[in-house]
Amino acid sequence: MIAELEALWRGRHSVRGFKPDPVPRETLTKIFAAAQAAPSWCNIQPWRVAVTEPPITQRLAEATVAAAKGGFPSPAIPFPLDYPPPYKQHRVNCGAALYKEMGIAREDKMGRYDAFLRNYAFFDAPHMAVVACDKRLGPYAYVDVGIWLGYVLTACEALGVATCPMAAIAAYPEPLRKELPIAETDVILFGLALGYADDAVPANRTRTTRDSVEANVTFCS
Repeated sequence: MIAELEALWRGRHSVRGFKPDPVPRETLTKIFAAAQAAPSWCNIQPWRVAVTEPPITQRLAEATVAAAKGGFPSPAIPFPLDYPPPYKQHRVNCGAALYKEMGIAREDKMGRYDAFLRNYAFFDAPHMAVVACDKRLGPYAYVDVGIWLGYVLTACEALGVATCPMAAIAAYPEPLRKELPIAETDVILFGLALGYADDAVPANRTRTTRDSVEANVTFCS
């Protein structure tokens, strides 16, 4: 069983180019129903999710692209300003691998800006799941949502649905709140692009590496 799970986890990668075909509602329901099994502190189940379908997805993407072009980011939970070692190197390596596949040179500022805006177009995904959590619950509830996300990603991989978790959309919350049923007491944490991968998109060839267990885990005896 662990080998099957590991195959799903290692087979999954972030997709940055989707086909327009929507995922059937039945399949989406199966994914999120399976993820309801995720554990949470005192079983509070804090994840609150708005899943778009066409044509709302496209309308929302247009609004978020406009927001990204016209204003400064304002995430409710501030993004890191600095990444100390070893996190910075992981981040640099990830970006380098992605831009290499896309054929965008470091000095190509316009190409990098266009790639940045692709986040807010949801990489043309037919579905965007906007994930929020009641801010009154505090950061431990955000940990619960992270665990839930792992369940969602595993279920998607098992059912052949491509994904891209993305914090970027939390930087421009206003169009999301205007279009979607997000409670005033909820903080937007991230989005999840869902659909079927377009293998013709160069960015989808990107693969990232993982450190050894010893880099992250210390056994104490």
